[in-house]
Amino acid sequence: MQLTRHLRNEELSEMIFESDQRHLRQTLDALPGWARAAADHPNAFWERQQTEIRKRIAGAPQRSSTQTVTAWAGAFAMVLLAILLLSDSPAPRPSGAQNDPDQELLVAVEESVQSGVPQALEPAAMLAEEISNQPISTSHRVSKENGNEAQ
Repeated sequence: MQLTRHLRNEELSEMIFESDQRHLRQTLDALPGWARAAADHPNAFWERQQTEIRKRIAGAPQRSSTQTVTAWAGAFAMVLLAILLLSDSPAPRPSGAQNDPDQELLVAVEESVQSGVPQALEPAAMLAEEISNQPISTSHRVSKENGNEAQ
């Protein structure tokens, strides 16, 4: 035990691994002998085994064809019922009372894309639209120019 105290972790793990390999090799080398010893029985043993197996097969309760048909019919009915229940159920629809934050975000993004103008520039866009829709009069232009010269 004192020898293992002076070993590093790597050396100790190598030593354990080698020990496990030796043990496994010995076990595997002895396996064919054990298998031969286990299978080496006289013919009388194997004949008794066959007789016992045949008795068990003959004594097993036989299923009647009506039991088999009933079992298959029951299984088929269960499958049909499951299909009907799964296919008949309506898909859940979100009600108006439920607010889905993802849906609200999607609507906001769609509105922003359709507007064509960033939200911060909307007042300037409205002003530009009003100016472009008004007829330009010469008197208005002259009064602006006069106002600029006076300053």
